[in-house]
Amino acid sequence: MSSVIRGSDNFDSEGIVEGTATAWVNFNGTGTVAIRDSYNVSSITDNGVGVYTVNFATLMGNANYSVGGMGGGADINQINVSQPISTVAPTTSSVRLSVTYVNGTLWDTPTLHAQIFGGK
Repeated sequence: MSSVIRGSDNFDSEGIVEGTATAWVNFNGTGTVAIRDSYNVSSITDNGVGVYTVNFATLMGNANYSVGGMGGGADINQINVSQPISTVAPTTSSVRLSVTYVNGTLWDTPTLHAQIFGGK
């Protein structure tokens, strides 16, 4: 992608400011999965208890992006949001996330947030 300089900001040809998230999502992971708000996320796929796929509205330029996430709800704590690369590798169109308790038990979380950086 080409770069465009506007003032002190560096935008790529799609208008993404360098260093900002290329995609992010806030969604309900219980019952019928529902996106509350997002950027560059077209949908969420529920793959079973505690396992979700975040589908991108615009393809990433490569699959070497960074994913961060957190989840929880009510009095729930000590959970982990991870990208299980050994099960399903990230692609330019989606990334799979899993949510587990500290003991490794998969769990559907009422609030899940994920941020994706890079992949341009």
